[in-house]
Amino acid sequence: MDPQRRLVALWWCRIRALLGLKLVLFPRLVTKLGLGTPSPVSDAVVRMVGVRDLALGLGAVAGVRGGTQAPEWMGWAAAADGVDALALLATPRLPKRARLVGLVAAASAVVGMRLAWELADERAVHEAEARHQARVASAGDF
Repeated sequence: MDPQRRLVALWWCRIRALLGLKLVLFPRLVTKLGLGTPSPVSDAVVRMVGVRDLALGLGAVAGVRGGTQAPEWMGWAAAADGVDALALLATPRLPKRARLVGLVAAASAVVGMRLAWELADERAVHEAEARHQARVASAGDF
């Protein structure tokens, strides 16, 4: 894996996990800063999103560090960001700061999906090289 791409992917995953932890631990603060007036319903929704982001972030970190399934974890995380962006940008009567959060989510979706595609392409090249080497080795057995 390209070291620069791996480092960017790790930071993207870690930031997601830390953001998820913050959403779980401080839902009222996050709601006030990013969405509007806190309520028990908003606390529950923010915590649910936090658990999702924490799980996706930690899974992606493990995938990037272990060299397996990083594109899948990152792709699902990017898809979640895309859904968040759509919800925040399309819902009427949300405060302007919620639109800003939606734009940040959209940017994260683009970056995450791009990283996922690049990691998947890189993995495909390595797998093709390994298959080729295996065929060459087995052809030498005759």
